[in-house]
Amino acid sequence: MIAIFWHPPTVSAADKVITDADKGETIHLKTGESFELRLRSNPSTGYMWYVKKESTPLMKLAHHTQTEATEPGVGQPVFQVFRFEAKRPGEGVLLLHYIRSWEPPTPGDEQFDLRVTIE
Repeated sequence: MIAIFWHPPTVSAADKVITDADKGETIHLKTGESFELRLRSNPSTGYMWYVKKESTPLMKLAHHTQTEATEPGVGQPVFQVFRFEAKRPGEGVLLLHYIRSWEPPTPGDEQFDLRVTIE
């Protein structure tokens, strides 16, 4: 008799891509797992996404880059791509704001928040 075991594929957080459509949602991770966050940006205007200092210390920014514009010309949007890693168990909120680096943040700035639960 031959026993065959089949395990269905699982999607880990590392395979998960979070976008602006996930704003305000919750993601569940295990310590050491990571995910990619893609937010639309237009750096030619000076505006870019930055991780807020009030953001949870449970997450570590492992990598940050941006895509190329899909069409030629000034002012074309790109995506800023962030890779975050879960450092330790707990619950927190990942916070980013869309600002110009030379201007102080204001309450009216566009923001992105994602609740994280880490086991």
